[in-house]
Amino acid sequence: MFGIGNNSGDVFHVILQTFCYLLIGGWAFLATFHLLGIIYGLYKFHRKPSHSNLKEIPGVSIIKPLTGLDTNLYENLKTFFNLQYPRYELLFCVQEHDNELIDLIERLREEYPDVDSQLFVGSQKFSSGDKLLKNDTMDIKNPKIYNMLPAYEKAQYPYILISDSGLLMHEHTLYDMVMCMTDNVGLVHQMPFTCDRKGFAASVEKVYFGTQHARMYMTINLIGINCVTGMSCLIRKECIDRVGGLRAFGHYIAEDYYIAYEVAKQGWKLRVASTPAQQNSGEYSVSTWIDRMIRWCKLRMRLSPLAYLEPLQECFSSAILAGIVTNYLFEWNALVVAACHILIWFILDYLMLRITQGGALPFSKFEFAIAWLLREFSSFYIYFKAFTGSSIVKWRGKEYRLGSGTRAEELSSLPLPPPAPSLLVESSSSTTLSSSSSSNSTLPVAGPHLLSSSSSSTKQSSQLV
Repeated sequence: MFGIGNNSGDVFHVILQTFCYLLIGGWAFLATFHLLGIIYGLYKFHRKPSHSNLKEIPGVSIIKPLTGLDTNLYENLKTFFNLQYPRYELLFCVQEHDNELIDLIERLREEYPDVDSQLFVGSQKFSSGDKLLKNDTMDIKNPKIYNMLPAYEKAQYPYILISDSGLLMHEHTLYDMVMCMTDNVGLVHQMPFTCDRKGFAASVEKVYFGTQHARMYMTINLIGINCVTGMSCLIRKECIDRVGGLRAFGHYIAEDYYIAYEVAKQGWKLRVASTPAQQNSGEYSVSTWIDRMIRWCKLRMRLSPLAYLEPLQECFSSAILAGIVTNYLFEWNALVVAACHILIWFILDYLMLRITQGGALPFSKFEFAIAWLLREFSSFYIYFKAFTGSSIVKWRGKEYRLGSGTRAEELSSLPLPPPAPSLLVESSSSTTLSSSSSSNSTLPVAGPHLLSSSSSSTKQSSQLV
């Protein structure tokens, strides 16, 4: 009797020991994962782009889907008119007629008449040749895809840059992204980050995107896993054309994941740009950020079951497990192990944020510590809400029920087409580059917005299509 009990206890002890050693292995893997993100970020971020003969660089069509005004929208869009790049066009997409938004875009277009640009108002109608494709658009659930379709059809260049409205872009970023588009690369994406903004909520966002998110994003991309965030993606247009254009991704909320998947499926590589995407929305708060994180977590749950293990890779949960396991195996003090784990993690996160920032932080170390603690503790609330909440998400003012693979069932329908034509296309003609371009250009060939006042340009009148 006692022998059987002892044998059972020994078996249980062996199983428990094996499990603990597996946890130690997972802990070591997590530490390696952490360090890889820092090392790759140190190698990748803020590198100076290699110089090349810009005459051979292809043009880029920049698609800007817009939905309503934002406090910083004017300044954000203005940066796209000042890109140091020889050939590009700006394609603005306004989903519904908004006089204030249209006036803002028109004001910028008048301020920069030498930049080739078009404005599309109303995405319900767009043409392909002579045929109006209403039926194809009615099945599209993703409002961002829905909004970009007319601009995509009118794009004249082989590279497409899809850029969200809340981004601020430095003048050399597009050049840097194109330099990453080597012969075997089909998609270049920017890692999401944030501009320096005022307020504690801005600090929390910067800490999240510059620590946990940056670490995961860089490591996952280093080992070749699809982790593309679509707020700023440079794509070879031929890759999207092969699968039927943007409308092929209209059934999914996570269209960025599936676009990257199709590009990789065709044999192209995915690359991270050396400059993070600078989110600069004027409307932000801690609650808004939490809601956004819950939505992102719900999407990841439907893309991979590994998302359910994410709570285990957070700082405090892994510290508790490390303390318990090392105490059981080696009789180390669990509190000391957990405290050392948290301290080292905190220091590494600070280094990761400094690397991503590329300079001094806009807040003190004390504010970083408070924002970091809030981020760490709120993560468990975010996971709980995502794992236990409904499959309904709110995005771009609409509600969707998520299915497998982020297929979306729309709960609030897109607006029906108005009786009158609703696609407004305005364009300013492309100008020929000349040697009389402005002297403040740092590139071998000046972009169209840097032409001297003596260069000729003809602005086309507005027309309804």
